[in-house]
Amino acid sequence: MQPKDRVIAVSICIVLGVFWLGFLIHRSPQFAGSAWGGLFGVTAALLLLAPLAYVLVKRSARLRRAFTGRFSFQSLLQAHIHLGLVGALLALIHTGHKFQSVLGMALTAVMLLVVISGCVGQYFLRYVVEDIRDKQVQLGALWQALELKSRAFASGPLESTVAPQAAGELMPVATATAELQYALEFQERIRKLFNIWLIVHIVCSAFLYTLLGLHVWAGIHFGLRWFAGAGA
Repeated sequence: MQPKDRVIAVSICIVLGVFWLGFLIHRSPQFAGSAWGGLFGVTAALLLLAPLAYVLVKRSARLRRAFTGRFSFQSLLQAHIHLGLVGALLALIHTGHKFQSVLGMALTAVMLLVVISGCVGQYFLRYVVEDIRDKQVQLGALWQALELKSRAFASGPLESTVAPQAAGELMPVATATAELQYALEFQERIRKLFNIWLIVHIVCSAFLYTLLGLHVWAGIHFGLRWFAGAGA
C-alpha cells in the first residue's frame, strides 16, 4: 500500500474512533428511522458488502486469474480496505449515536472489531514484518563484520599493546550484534502473537455479516420505517 493510501485509511480509522465516542455528547434517537438515516444505512450496508469481492477473488483461482489479468491484486485490496472503512463510517452516522437495541449495539461493536483487526493486520503487523526484515539484513552485516574481526584478532600478533586494541575493536561489534539479535527475537515473538489477527478478522467479519443480515431483516420486517418520512 502506498503511503498516501495508508494515511487515508489510518485517518478514517481515527475518525471512526472519535465519531463512535460522540454518543457521550450527542444522541439523535429519531435519525436512524428518518429518510436520511435510512439512506446512510442502505449505503453503508452496500459498502460493507462490497469487500466480499476481495474474499471471492482471493479464494477462487478462476476469478483471481480473470481479475489480475486486467487489474492489480493490490488495487482490489485497497478497495477492500477503503470501502469497508467508509461503510463503517456511514453506518456510525446511520445510528445517530442511538445505542439501545441489543442487535444494534452488537452490530456496532463487531463492526469496530473488524476495523481494528483489519488495521492491526494491514498496518501494525506489516510495519513489524518490514522492521524484522531490515533488522535481519543489519544482523547479517554485523555477523559478517564480527567474523572478519574475530579472524583478524585470532591471526594477529599477541603483543601486549596489540591484543587490547584488537579486543577493543571486537567488543563493540559483538555487543551490537547481541543487542540486535535480542531485539529481533523480541519482534519475532510479537509477530507470532499478532498473527492471530487474521483469524480474529475472519471470525468477526462472519459475525458482522450475520448481524447485518439480521439488522436488514428487522428493517424489512418492521416496514422499512426509515423511509416513512420521504414523502412528507
